[in-house]
Amino acid sequence: MSRNREFARQVESAVDGVSGRVRHYADEATGTASNLYERTRRISNKLAKKTNGNGQRARYLAEDFADEATYQYRRLRKQVRRHPATTIGIVAAALGTFLLIRHALRSNDD
Repeated sequence: MSRNREFARQVESAVDGVSGRVRHYADEATGTASNLYERTRRISNKLAKKTNGNGQRARYLAEDFADEATYQYRRLRKQVRRHPATTIGIVAAALGTFLLIRHALRSNDD
C-alpha cells in the first residue's frame, strides 16, 4: 500500500512541476501577447491617421489579429488550469512527435 502512495506522490509532484512550468510559459506568453497587442494598437492608430480605405482595413485586420491572439491565450490558460494531466499528455505527444520527425530526417541524411 505504501508503494502505491509513494507512486501517487511522485506522479502528483511531477504533474505539479510540469503544470508550474506550463503556467510559467503561459505567463511569458502573456507578456509577449500583451507586447504584441500594444504594438498592434500603436500601428493601427498610425494607420488610422491615413485617409485611404487601405489603412482602415489594415487597422481592422491588426485589431482582429490581436483579439484572436488574446482569445487563444486565455483559452489555453483555462485548459491548463482545468486539465493539467491532459496538457502534460499533449506536450509529451508534441515533443515525441518532434523527436521522431527529427530522428527520421536525420536518418535520411546519413
